[in-house]
Amino acid sequence: MQIKSISYHRVINLGNYESKRLELFAEVQEGEDPETAISSLAELVERKARESFELIFDIKELKRERRELSKEVEQLKAEKDKLTGVKPEPDNIPFEGGVSEQAAEDTLSGF
Repeated sequence: MQIKSISYHRVINLGNYESKRLELFAEVQEGEDPETAISSLAELVERKARESFELIFDIKELKRERRELSKEVEQLKAEKDKLTGVKPEPDNIPFEGGVSEQAAEDTLSGF
């Protein structure tokens, strides 16, 4: 039997019913040892799958840390407001668009 082509694949379970598949195909050259070709291909796929796996989980970890930090920032802002006595008031909307406080007071004093 003469082996002309080989393939090797690796499936990585990402959790939440997700997976990632890495598959490579190679042609065995005339005179090339098929066992060596298979080992080389398997080694390449495993190395690339491991790199990809580490990157995927680094990204997931960074996203998790970002969510935690956002929550912590909100908690710290609330704590700062509580300590400084600042309370957000929905009716206290600052004027924008070039209207000064004096102009607003003059308008309101006419009522």
